[in-house]
Amino acid sequence: MDKITQMNEEIFAENLLKAASELKEKMGIQSTVDKFIIEPVEEEGKMLDGGDEMMKRLVLTKENIGDKKLSVKDVVGVLGGLFPRAPIWINISFIEVEEEIAIFRLDTSLRFRKPTLLRNSESGHAPFKVIC
Repeated sequence: MDKITQMNEEIFAENLLKAASELKEKMGIQSTVDKFIIEPVEEEGKMLDGGDEMMKRLVLTKENIGDKKLSVKDVVGVLGGLFPRAPIWINISFIEVEEEIAIFRLDTSLRFRKPTLLRNSESGHAPFKVIC
């Protein structure tokens, strides 16, 4: 898969849904609704720029997102604050099914970068990586 060259709300949401669908298929998960818990990950030795720091201190705080189960639209709203820049990587894993709602965990980098630098482009749904 070629490097991704664009990122916006629509592409990000589409890629999130593709990654969730792939994970559900691999794990045999049946659900009518998907919700996501965002977990920011501090990367030791990695520098944050001004935009990264702003997202870390104002948006990706425990008070703002801690353990909240978010819709796709809400995830895009939270992580899309710097589009076309997006988290350089996001690992998506399954937590549980709760009353026909699949709950996923999004471990996300605090480093927001332009689309050509996003990881996991080979998956077809950058920056998301499915973790089973």
